[in-house]
Amino acid sequence: MVGVALGLVFGISHLLGGSPDPSGNPSARPAAASAGSPSAGATMNAGPTSAVTPLADGKRDKKAKVSKTPTPLAVPTGPCADSDVQVTPSVDGAAVAGQDVTITLNLTTADSPACTWQVSPASVVLKVTSGSDRIWSTQDCRAAVKPQSVVVRKDHVSKVGVTWSGQRSDDDCSRTTTWAQPGYYHAEAAALGAEPHDEQFRLAAPAAPTITASPKAHKKVDAKKSDETQG
Repeated sequence: MVGVALGLVFGISHLLGGSPDPSGNPSARPAAASAGSPSAGATMNAGPTSAVTPLADGKRDKKAKVSKTPTPLAVPTGPCADSDVQVTPSVDGAAVAGQDVTITLNLTTADSPACTWQVSPASVVLKVTSGSDRIWSTQDCRAAVKPQSVVVRKDHVSKVGVTWSGQRSDDDCSRTTTWAQPGYYHAEAAALGAEPHDEQFRLAAPAAPTITASPKAHKKVDAKKSDETQG
């Protein structure tokens, strides 16, 4: 009878303990017997040390985490074709009328896993519009686009910042033009030969200046003159 009982215990332990663990580690899960069974304690103590320590209630230790190796970024194999570069503008921070506004160019590729792209006023155009009104453009203010080499990937966004002065632009990109008024605008950008993308953003009104009243100066009465007046 004792031999039969041990054989049953071994067979059940083999079936239950041999199933793959959810984490993918077959040795991470001991034989699943009830917590109160004497054979459960014997099986757990006799087996090899588990990678995940089981708790008394049968639940896994939440602190035991499986480390994951991050996927390496694609390595550029050559220069990007301008038509393959997707440029999506965004205004990530606060945009306030009467101040410089940073517009981010979010760069990805449509087909190439990774390539190197030369950012310049000749390879990308950014403009700010309000309805049909053209407010500002890098075609007028070419210095706003800083020439630089950027690795552009299909599955990873590269970012390039462009500063808009907050004013209208003219052919000379002069700083004497009028300021854009508070309201909603569109930033539209495209690489040479690619489809443009745009995003709406809000230009907020500047905060009203706080005026603090200065304390009134109290005039001191000359004691000598006061005495003369009384005399």
